[in-house]
Amino acid sequence: MEFSLIPDQAIGEADTRNDDGLGFDTYSRILASAATNTRGPFTIGVFGEWGTGKTSLMRLIERRLDDDPNVVTVWFNAWRYEQEEHPIIPLVGTIVRALEQHKGFSATFGVAGKRLVRSLRAIAYGFSAKSKVKVPGFAEVEASFVAKDMIERDERLTPDPLLDRSLYFGAFNSLDKTKLKDTLRVVVLIDDLDRCFPDQAIRLLESIKLVLAQPGFIFVLGVARKVIEGYLQHRYTNDYGIADFKGELYLDKIVQLPFHIPPSRGRMGDFCKLLLADQPAAVAVELDPVLPVVAQALGGNPRALIRFVNNILIDYAISQDLAGFAEQGGIPIRFFAVTRCLEHRWPEVFDALTTSDEVAAAVETWTPNTYAKHAEGTGPAATVATQLLSDPELRLLLEGAHGREWLTDPVLRGASVSFLFTQQRLSQLDTSEVSVKYDAFVSYQADNRRDAIQIVDGLSQAGLRIFFDQHIRPGADWQETLDGALSSSGVVIYCVGPHTFESRGQMLEWDRVIDRSDVLIIPVLLAGADPSALPDLVQRRQWVDMRDGVSEEGVMQLVRALKYRRRRSSGRAIKDRLLA
Repeated sequence: MEFSLIPDQAIGEADTRNDDGLGFDTYSRILASAATNTRGPFTIGVFGEWGTGKTSLMRLIERRLDDDPNVVTVWFNAWRYEQEEHPIIPLVGTIVRALEQHKGFSATFGVAGKRLVRSLRAIAYGFSAKSKVKVPGFAEVEASFVAKDMIERDERLTPDPLLDRSLYFGAFNSLDKTKLKDTLRVVVLIDDLDRCFPDQAIRLLESIKLVLAQPGFIFVLGVARKVIEGYLQHRYTNDYGIADFKGELYLDKIVQLPFHIPPSRGRMGDFCKLLLADQPAAVAVELDPVLPVVAQALGGNPRALIRFVNNILIDYAISQDLAGFAEQGGIPIRFFAVTRCLEHRWPEVFDALTTSDEVAAAVETWTPNTYAKHAEGTGPAATVATQLLSDPELRLLLEGAHGREWLTDPVLRGASVSFLFTQQRLSQLDTSEVSVKYDAFVSYQADNRRDAIQIVDGLSQAGLRIFFDQHIRPGADWQETLDGALSSSGVVIYCVGPHTFESRGQMLEWDRVIDRSDVLIIPVLLAGADPSALPDLVQRRQWVDMRDGVSEEGVMQLVRALKYRRRRSSGRAIKDRLLA
């Protein structure tokens, strides 16, 4: 079988696709318009986790700006220069080169443009004279850098370091005095900032703020802000002893417009069709129904989906020729899709379903109304039921025609699992890009498990994704797992029963979250809870009263609170303002 693997490259890079498949066209049009109509200095932050399409969106913005004669677009890949002592040098060099190569630069930018180039060259020289860093693209002009571009024609550079320094500092004054026409823009798009070492990324951000924040300059930064914020939080806490330092405030001082890449889950159908367009027809037909479901399970992450498709294409091709598998008539690629998806996202469910044909057959007969009843039991079946109860993506996968076929065909299911075990088993590194977002973490004491399951069932039926203890695999570090769930959701539904504060496990969870200002704690009083015996930190919070039993009204109070929290954290207000 002939097939083509899918490169993980953004739009416009290495002759790849021209259609992003993610519906970014509107966002790029609005952001490009914002860049050209804003005087500057101004910084736009394109925020998103790795693999969510930051580079593709920025390339679309660049395309829209390229045809505007009053705009010079500058593309700078920060990662390529992370070893530089002063990252501002290659940045300035790239800006100078883009200015000089801009069609009609002299006519459009005039004397102010020439002065801008001279000032930028002088600033780059001021840094490089000290660090002796070569500037990419400057090698051919380095000899004339001094007499022609950095100082006036009647001046000559001497080896006197004090004079060198005075020229360097004079360049800042010259840059400050350079006034471009109000209609002209220099738009600098800086990509892969989060792939640099954090200290180097921060050094570049400081340089932009201190040196290049000039009228007419617009910066568009592509970054996973958690990388920068996490580093700052760690450094200020550990190196300087500032425990309450908030890393997120640092970027807020630099970025005037934070634009968060909108979740891709609702747009992954088109992206899947784009990925399958170049594949053999038989492969595309098999994967077309199941791939959008897999995309949801992978968190709507385009990069993770590309890696997934490449993996199952290789699985399928090898199995067609490999002795022991080809003789069975081959394994359909849709079976590889379901098998890999389960192992990738739900390894505990994968284990339960692939070690017992009886459990797999039983799950196929379940209905959503019976998940809660099965979750109250123990063993592999309860593990599967608990995940089905709380995870909408797993329900999509196993309730669909592809999932039911996988559950009811032990021969092909077993063949695909055997192939993975003997040939292509996933490693932990293969799953590292999948980031699952939860709406809440449910903390409860073992005696209250039935009530907790009823609450999770109600929340799940309302379309919410809930994390609770069945998501923690045996042997896993529960603190690390809890921290990950909290970072995703920021909400704890703290079920309080008669023995909650005697439960070591639940009290450890309480201690883990009580001092976190970014976590919302919602107490839920269950049967037997005594409000007068609650610790002060619980009494001070508005609780949901379910002492008479888990009720529809009580669950709806939680649903409203969680959906309100979801709306606030989604960045919808920013997006709505841009699209207005």
